[in-house]
Amino acid sequence: MHDFFVDRLLYAGSLTRLVDSVAAKAGRGGGGIHGIPQEDIRGGNAVNLAHALARLGLRTLLITHSDAIHEQMVRNPFEALDAEVRIKPKPPGLTVALEGKVNVMLGHTSGAGDFGPELLDSDDWEAMRACHVVCSVNWAANKKGTTLLAALREKLGNEKVIFFDPADFRDRLRDFARLLTLIRKQKLVDWMSLNEQEATEAARILGVKATHPREKCRELAEKLRTAVDVHTAKGSFSSDGGKVTAVPTKSIEARRLTGAGDVWDAGSIYGRLKNYTDSERLDFANAAAGLYLTSREPSPPDLRAVLRAQH
Repeated sequence: MHDFFVDRLLYAGSLTRLVDSVAAKAGRGGGGIHGIPQEDIRGGNAVNLAHALARLGLRTLLITHSDAIHEQMVRNPFEALDAEVRIKPKPPGLTVALEGKVNVMLGHTSGAGDFGPELLDSDDWEAMRACHVVCSVNWAANKKGTTLLAALREKLGNEKVIFFDPADFRDRLRDFARLLTLIRKQKLVDWMSLNEQEATEAARILGVKATHPREKCRELAEKLRTAVDVHTAKGSFSSDGGKVTAVPTKSIEARRLTGAGDVWDAGSIYGRLKNYTDSERLDFANAAAGLYLTSREPSPPDLRAVLRAQH
């Protein structure tokens, strides 16, 4: 759980040139800028993660939100997969993603910003108790994200593995600092996934001085008393606060960036559920994300494709 967004991807090439073009056009009184390839896709960290997990062959439960107009946009990709989709009546978020060498996402959270435990009924809790891993993602968009995490831990107990990917929290630094304190003191999560920028900001909040992602990963895990993964363009890292496992990534020419972190998380979760070693798990996650980054279509790979890519 929890978020569903309708994403419009703009393939800008150079974001700097795009911004300059917009500024120049605005300076001349406005008007159209043509020749920018675009497409609308189903998005949201939870929806992307669930789809990627199901494509890998894992039985998956997605609890998300949508209005009636966009409901089939959520359901259609899961129809041939071993997945159950539960949709709460809140409108999707909206994102315009500017895709270049980096991606910048302009978002309106809508229903994704107001998803608390009060939306979950007894059947939802029963279903989650049967899951091996419960994933709470995109805390950054959800003003009730901390309340949701606390409810998950209270209702599901300490024996349930709770996976957490906060997404880009840098617009909510004070709230995130408080959340990190709760994670450390109350063990709200068992396992956290961060990209390089998120790991750097979390390290700053916690007073971690390390500059290399490897040591940041270890010190974050040590301070938070939870397992931490950090995935970067050059390599992926995992630590429980003691040893650190590091696996380099292959050099690729990416076609897109939006959604790649969700595919990486899916590969990592798959590896854990299949009892891979940390090295095997990170390698599998790197391969899955690499296939998504280079694919002509914005769709996560299936299991056979990832296994082939590893050899």
